[in-house]
Amino acid sequence: GAVAGAATTPLDVAKTRMMLDTERWEGRGMRHAMADLYAEGGAKTLMRGAVPRTAYVGLSCALCFGAFEWSKTLLSQVLLC
Repeated sequence: GAVAGAATTPLDVAKTRMMLDTERWEGRGMRHAMADLYAEGGAKTLMRGAVPRTAYVGLSCALCFGAFEWSKTLLSQVLLC
């Protein structure tokens, strides 16, 4: 999950910018948004917020899988008794 969060950060940054400034991006797609953001500040602009996003997604996935495994174990014990 954390790797996916880091890998998709540029897409998330571009999507957020497109949502916040709809007039600037109207009629233009993700490819144009990413190209403009890269021209604006390079890879640093596209990766802005990667550390908190990676931590959030990683912890979220860990909690989700942990809760699933715990629930599976609990239900298997209850249903077998």
